[in-house]
Amino acid sequence: MGALATVELIALALATAIRPTSLAAVYALLSSAVPRRLMSAYVLAGLTFTIAFGLLVVGVFNGASIQSGSSKTKGIAEIGGGILALSFGVLVLIGRVGGRLAGDAPTAPGRWSRMLDRHLTVRSAAVAGPATHVPGLFYLIALNLIVSHQPHVLRGLLDILIYNAVWFALPIAALAVCIVEPTAAQSAVKAIQAWTARHARAITLVVSFAAGGTLVIHGALTI
Repeated sequence: MGALATVELIALALATAIRPTSLAAVYALLSSAVPRRLMSAYVLAGLTFTIAFGLLVVGVFNGASIQSGSSKTKGIAEIGGGILALSFGVLVLIGRVGGRLAGDAPTAPGRWSRMLDRHLTVRSAAVAGPATHVPGLFYLIALNLIVSHQPHVLRGLLDILIYNAVWFALPIAALAVCIVEPTAAQSAVKAIQAWTARHARAITLVVSFAAGGTLVIHGALTI
């Protein structure tokens, strides 16, 4: 995957890096008596699930005789992904879709806070990792780009790892800070939660239109 395509992939990952459901779960886990253990389970289980999902999708399409790597295939994939992102932005703008961050799971953040408050165990933390990172629109668009750019599963694996590292940047950072100072990690996540609640709709619109427009333009130029 070229440098520009990698930038597009990172931009798509950033679109879902701050998810209300994930923030709620992370804050609940950081509030526990053993935050390091629970956060480790949360991050590891979540990454395992999303990376495995990505590999499954790329592997299936890799064996479907798709002409990956050609300029036309790349361009069509980018235009298709861009149109989806722009359409999502329009739906948010006209009020047909809520203001949650693009690609976020529909589960209400409060549900995870209440559930984890009652069942703070390593097992519940491990379940929460995948449950709060259900693949959404932007991950599917990213996988579409990976399939079109990378004709081999092993080469696509690196792109999947890059996307997921950015997608899980906040939980990973929270875990790293938690190892040194759990209270600081909890305070930082709480501040991000408050900021996200105020600006979720604006972030969704900016990311959807910026990413969608970039993909459509670059895809058209590629073809």
